[in-house]
Amino acid sequence: MLLVWAGAASAQGVKPAASAAAAEAPSESKRLVRDPALYATRVELLSQDDKARKAAIARALVQVVNQLTGRTDAGSNPVVRGAFAHAPDWVLDDKAGVSDAEGNTLVGGAPVLKASLNVRFDPNPVDSLIAAAGFKYWTGERPKPMLWLSIDDGRGPRLVTAGQLNVIKSLADRGQQRGLRFLVPQGSAGDLAALPAVLALDARGVAAANARYRNDTMLIGKVYRSVSGWSAWWLLWQDGAELSRWPVTMPDARQVIASGADNTAEYFAKRDASRLDAGRAGVVRMEVAGINGLDDYVRAVAFLQTHASVRELDIDAAQPGILLLRVDLRSGVNAFRGLMRTSGVLQPLGPASAPAADGEPPAESIERFTLKD
Repeated sequence: MLLVWAGAASAQGVKPAASAAAAEAPSESKRLVRDPALYATRVELLSQDDKARKAAIARALVQVVNQLTGRTDAGSNPVVRGAFAHAPDWVLDDKAGVSDAEGNTLVGGAPVLKASLNVRFDPNPVDSLIAAAGFKYWTGERPKPMLWLSIDDGRGPRLVTAGQLNVIKSLADRGQQRGLRFLVPQGSAGDLAALPAVLALDARGVAAANARYRNDTMLIGKVYRSVSGWSAWWLLWQDGAELSRWPVTMPDARQVIASGADNTAEYFAKRDASRLDAGRAGVVRMEVAGINGLDDYVRAVAFLQTHASVRELDIDAAQPGILLLRVDLRSGVNAFRGLMRTSGVLQPLGPASAPAADGEPPAESIERFTLKD
């Protein structure tokens, strides 16, 4: 799948914002841009054996597809699930480590360290998988919202700035899971003076302090204790206009804080996602070369019959060295071809025009593959 490359984004989900002198001008383009950072993620590693590692890589693939599409349900798609067996072949690198998976230091507890696996995937098969699954691709050229957040735990409201990043770890982690990076104010006197406007969800009032960061996107929120536990009000703002406003109430402060990332990601993914060119779906004529015996025939047919992208398969002819088929694809042929490049079974050779009878219009093209050793 052809996408335009962009520079890698920061590996952190929230970081201090640069002042106007160092900030990048906001992009107005909504073209499809590939951000390499979105093809990497971290998942929990339950043990060091091969089975656990493969399971972690499958979870990482689901997470990466979610990041690239703005979805949360990629793991329930049959085409995505069908790719789990091939996911280890798509890994460019992985590294085991430990992380505070629970984020307990957010509320003053001791860190709960768990084994984790950092995984980075080859973008090409992942893009093909997204197209084959019928998902929209959320361009990697995404806003990095400035987070203006007040938290009141009963001792009075305070503005979260660069010195309290641990307080918003749950939002940072959720943002990374949803493919968003947030910025926070540095904590200058001018920033702290914006607290009353933040509490009032007065975006125009906050914009005066936000102007020094040259960021046209703001997520403004206030989190506070309530009768039901913790509550929040959020406001999403961009280019001088309110985009969305929503309340949240949950027992856990971490969940309430993280909810700001969820609705923000859902809004921008819905607005900015586009479909990749998956090609024509439906019945496609295929030619598979390298069929030199019964074992090759069974291997090729069994692979296609069980592939999640294939609805139905009919064999037109089995000739020496060649198998001719009609395959009904759920996904487009371009996406299917991309998946086959890393399948370990079929290697795409590209389409070819089928010969037409004299006086007849050109016949439909044939997708050509060869059986890998």
